[in-house]
Amino acid sequence: MKKDNILLKVITGLVYFILWVPVLVVVIFSFNESKLGVVWKKFTFKWYRTLLDNSQLHDALFRSLAVSVVVVIFSCIIGTLGAYGFYKLQFRFKRMLRIAILVPIVLPGVVMGGSLLVYFERIVHVPLGYFSIVIAQLSWTAPLAVFIILGRMQRIDWAWEEAAQDLGASKIRTFFRITLPLLLPAIGASALVIFPWSFDDFMITYFVAGVGNATLPIYIFSQLRFGATPTINCIGTILMMISITLLLLSMALENKNKRF
Repeated sequence: MKKDNILLKVITGLVYFILWVPVLVVVIFSFNESKLGVVWKKFTFKWYRTLLDNSQLHDALFRSLAVSVVVVIFSCIIGTLGAYGFYKLQFRFKRMLRIAILVPIVLPGVVMGGSLLVYFERIVHVPLGYFSIVIAQLSWTAPLAVFIILGRMQRIDWAWEEAAQDLGASKIRTFFRITLPLLLPAIGASALVIFPWSFDDFMITYFVAGVGNATLPIYIFSQLRFGATPTINCIGTILMMISITLLLLSMALENKNKRF
C-alpha cells in the first residue's frame, strides 16, 4: 500500500512538473534582458515597457476585449433564458435538444471554425469581422452558459418563486425579483469562465476574423514566425495572470453558489 502511495505521488508530481515548467519558463524569461531569450543575461522590465509603445498590440488587445465583453453579455443572457426554459418547460425531444446544444462545446475548434467560415461566406454572405467573430464565439459560449446556469437551477429552492406568485406577483416580476437574484452567482461564474475562453480563443476566431481584424491571440501567432521573443513571453505572462485570477474568482463564486 505504501509503495502504491509513493508511486501515485511521484506520478502526480511528474504530471504537475510537465504542466508547470513551460509556464514558469515563459514567466522567468519575460524578465530576461537577452533578446534571444535562450540564455539568462540580466533581470529587467524593459520588455514590459515595450508593450506600451506597440500600437498593433494595442489594437489587437482592444478588439479582443471588445469581442469578449459582448460575447460575455450575450452568452449570459442567452444562457439564462435557455437554462430557464430547459428547466421549466416540458416538450418533446428535450433530451435530444440538450445533447444538440452540447455538440458545439465538444466539437474540435478547427471543425467549428471551418464550418462557420463556409456558413458566413457561402450561405448567409456576412462580411468577416467583429460581427462574425462574436456570432462564432457565441455558438459555443452560450451553450456553456446554459449548462453552468442549469446546474444552479437544480439546487434552487423553487418555493420562493411559488410563494411570490401566490402573493400576487406576476411571472415577469417574480423572475426579476426572485429568480434572477438566485441565479446571479451562476451567471457571474459563467461570465468569469467565458471571458478568458473568449479572450484567448484562437482557432475559431482565426477562421472568421477576416483581414485586418486580428485579435490578441492572432497577433501573437503572427509574431511567433519570428520565434518566441521576450515580448511574447510578457504577453503570455500577463494573460496567464489574468486567467488565473478569473479562474480563482469563478471558483469562489461557485463555492458561494453551493452554500445557498
